[in-house]
Amino acid sequence: MKKTESTKLNNSYVSVNGSFGGNQSWFEKIEDRKHGETIRDFGCGLIAVGDIILYVTDYKVLEGGKESLNDTTYRDFILSIEKKFFHVLPKLGISGPLLAWGLNLYFFMHRKEIRKYTGSKYHARWFVRQKNLLKRIKEMLSNDIPVLFSIGPGFFTKTKVNLYDRTDEAGKLIFKPVNKTKDHYVMITGVYEGEKTMLEISSWGKRFYVSYDEYIRYVKRHDNFFFSNILYIKKKKK
Repeated sequence: MKKTESTKLNNSYVSVNGSFGGNQSWFEKIEDRKHGETIRDFGCGLIAVGDIILYVTDYKVLEGGKESLNDTTYRDFILSIEKKFFHVLPKLGISGPLLAWGLNLYFFMHRKEIRKYTGSKYHARWFVRQKNLLKRIKEMLSNDIPVLFSIGPGFFTKTKVNLYDRTDEAGKLIFKPVNKTKDHYVMITGVYEGEKTMLEISSWGKRFYVSYDEYIRYVKRHDNFFFSNILYIKKKKK
């Protein structure tokens, strides 16, 4: 039996009142109800980039830092960056290239603070080649950067990618399918390589797992590697 090896973030992932990452459904009842419903339905990319910013800066972009993180401060932060950098369009959401553009603009506009908080500078781009995909995911995690990961729309199929739950039985990791998704951005927070390669992800504020091989088959059969890809972020020391 092959021993399971893991590549994970260095610290606990973003959590609001016990969640595992942000949840776009938290916005459905904001004052601007219509806009809140747009974020709920099409704001997965917005939530993902917001969580990236919070994580890599150790929440220092929030007044009061990590200790101030609650559902109100989280929503306020996400709405502030959505307005300036990541506008979510009804029915469309926001594309991978626009997420990269908006994040780079955020990094540029806040470059002094980010260098002060992290000692580094960051640059994002959308898309890496399939042969390098897993390598780049592990590289980012090793550099303590969460990975925005797209499970593409698969326009002409109803097929979706399985989401798994994980249990540990007698020292062996057991993965059981509990849901399915497509046309969705999630966040990769870990990679487990054993008999299968499983990606630990955050989606809708919960922890799931995706089979890397199943994902690759889905993209090859039903989608393409432009829509199904990652936001690749490089980190450089100042």
